[in-house]
Amino acid sequence: MIITPTQHDAPYESSDPAELLIREARQKARRRRLVVGTILLAVVVVVVLLIVIGVGGTGPKKTASGDLASTLTSGPPTCLRSQLRVAFAGGGAATGTGASLIQVTNASSKACSLTGYPRVTGVFASGAQRMAMDTVHGMMGGLGTGLGPVSKAKPPLVTLHARHGVASSMVEGEADGKAPHLSCPGFTSYVVSLPHVTGGTYTFHSHWPDLYCFHPEVHPFVPGSTGSAK
Repeated sequence: MIITPTQHDAPYESSDPAELLIREARQKARRRRLVVGTILLAVVVVVVLLIVIGVGGTGPKKTASGDLASTLTSGPPTCLRSQLRVAFAGGGAATGTGASLIQVTNASSKACSLTGYPRVTGVFASGAQRMAMDTVHGMMGGLGTGLGPVSKAKPPLVTLHARHGVASSMVEGEADGKAPHLSCPGFTSYVVSLPHVTGGTYTFHSHWPDLYCFHPEVHPFVPGSTGSAK
C-alpha cells in the first residue's frame, strides 16, 4: 500500500485587513487605559501626601495647658459692667476750652481691659442732644496734647488691675462766645456708653449747665485718672 503523505493545516491567520485594524485598535485602547489609570493613581497618592504634610506642618500647636485661645490674647478679658465704677467729673478749663473726665475704676477682684472711645452725648434742657466727636487728642488731653495735626494713633488697650485699676477719657468742648452772650445754652446732662461693655451706659446730671458745649469731642481711654497720655 502506498501511503500518500497528507499536508497538515497551517494555523489560521486572517488576511482580512479590517479585522486586523480592529484588533490593533483594541490593543491600543487597553494600553491607553492602563497608562491613564497609572497616572491618576500617582496623582491621588501625591495629593494625599501633600495634605497630610500640610496638616502636620501648619496646624495650630496646643500649649502645655491645651488652651490655644490664651496665646492669642494680649491682655485680660474685656471688663464687665458689674466690675466697674464710673464717674463723670470736671477736668478744668483754659482759653475758651473746658474739659470733663470719664473715670472708670475696676472694683472687682479680677483684672480686665478697656479700649477705644466712649460714646458721649450731651443733652440740653430742651431735650435736644449733641454727640461728641471721636478725636485722638485735643487742647486738654488724649493721646498727647498740642495744636498739631490730629494723630491716627490706635487707642491703647488699658489694663485695669483688680481693686484699683483706673482708665480715663477726656471730654472737651468750647464756649461759643462770651457770657452772657453765649449761643450754646449748655448741657444739663451727659449720656456715656463704654466701648465693648455690654449694658455699660450711664447718665450723669449736672447741677448747672456746662457752657462748654460747642464742638464737643471725646478722646480714647488711657491709663490713669487724668485723661491724658503725653
